[in-house]
Amino acid sequence: MHATLNEIRRTPEGILKAQEAFEKVKDVKLPRKILYTGCGSSHFLSQLLAMATNKLGGRGFALPCSELMYARDYYPIEQPGLLVAISRSGETTEVLKAMDMLDVRKMGITAYESSLSKKADYALVVETPEDSVVMTHSFQAFYFAYIQLLRKSYDLETFNAEHVSELTKDVLGNESYIRDIIEEFEFSNVIFLGSGILYPVALEAMLKMKEMAIFWSEAYPMFEVRHGFKSIADSNSLVVMFVPSPFDWHEKLVKEFQGQGAKVFVIGKEELGADYFIKLLEVDELLQPVIVLPLIQLLAYYKAVKRGMNPDNPRFLDKVVRW
Repeated sequence: MHATLNEIRRTPEGILKAQEAFEKVKDVKLPRKILYTGCGSSHFLSQLLAMATNKLGGRGFALPCSELMYARDYYPIEQPGLLVAISRSGETTEVLKAMDMLDVRKMGITAYESSLSKKADYALVVETPEDSVVMTHSFQAFYFAYIQLLRKSYDLETFNAEHVSELTKDVLGNESYIRDIIEEFEFSNVIFLGSGILYPVALEAMLKMKEMAIFWSEAYPMFEVRHGFKSIADSNSLVVMFVPSPFDWHEKLVKEFQGQGAKVFVIGKEELGADYFIKLLEVDELLQPVIVLPLIQLLAYYKAVKRGMNPDNPRFLDKVVRW
């Protein structure tokens, strides 16, 4: 069995590890204005955290580390109260260099005591080590730990970690269904669609499919796809839609893609006439990424296996990116 699959299945354990990490730093008071940075999956995580900050009444903004270093004058960064840098290894060159770009307090989010945790003023160390190159359960663990800290900082009730851990166990119960989708439909490209807090999840889904399965994938905001991008969808396409709050446009979009020959997989509240469907558990809006992420990780994993790829060690990729 691949390490990647074991690590995806460890999501419930990762949520409890995230709670432990939060408890160690819960006295840190996050400011209202926060800049987030990371690379690859960690950048998509930074986008999620920025969105959550905005949703809870703060001002969050996210930039890839390289843009923060070399093109920050093109972005409305101003002067944040905190720079949050994310790296699973804590050794990514760009992340460590990006921390020197602004003279503000810094927080590092990582899975290890590392160069990042030592360099930061505050360290959120979520002990979710992974043997595989691709980031999986540590992503949702990092997200949950930080959301807990953000909520406490803004005087909001934190989530019940044990309950959330149990919810992810329920989600992982869909593993065989996802494997069956892969076995049944030999799609040659996949499009992920999400709105709001689930748009960065769509981006992360796109990256997981590229990394694990070495497979063509795209991601768009839900309805933006209709403005030219939908032309790529045909009978060889799988369209994955994250739809927690459906309305008539979503059902029309399902039919539109099916009219182009594509098959549609809805993860949401209602089936909407889709070819494949998993009911999204009723959770707080900010917990939706924790619930959806294991599903898209499993989809990418089983597509990789179907294609004969090694998801633990994809070609051309390194576990730690250094310059």
